[in-house]
Amino acid sequence: MNNQIFIILFWMLAFSCKAPVSSVYQDDVTLISAQKSEWFGGRPGIRGAMYTVILKPKNSKDYIKVKSFKAEGNTVPFTQTNSGNVVTVKGNFQITDKTDMPDYSPPGSSVKRPEKQSNTNPKENWIEYLINNSKRKYRIMIPKFNSIEPEGELIPRRP
Repeated sequence: MNNQIFIILFWMLAFSCKAPVSSVYQDDVTLISAQKSEWFGGRPGIRGAMYTVILKPKNSKDYIKVKSFKAEGNTVPFTQTNSGNVVTVKGNFQITDKTDMPDYSPPGSSVKRPEKQSNTNPKENWIEYLINNSKRKYRIMIPKFNSIEPEGELIPRRP
């Protein structure tokens, strides 16, 4: 009787635990960091965000080519740099606020600024990439971007 209980208990534990998976089916790329730095321009109504994502392939011989980059629901133009076994993807997304320009309004009137209408979806963050120039696209999800402050002075001072 004891042997039957041990056998049943063994199989219950064996099937309830996650079985090991071959490395072929596991992710080929690791997300090292994802950062976001918000900026605003010298002209009224110009602002945006600079995104930096660092990826590392699990196999050092793999070549990663990023095909598309989506951050907070927006498709972001990007540049890719490979340095050793690390891939850095930098993208800049610019948003133009639709403000009534003060040049066309009568003197003394205030500038009307509508509510923000940018397409932000914090859950839609991903990078699509190819490995070793294959035709199959892979996608790595980015859980969230860490906000960082810009370094240095934003506006250089005159001597």
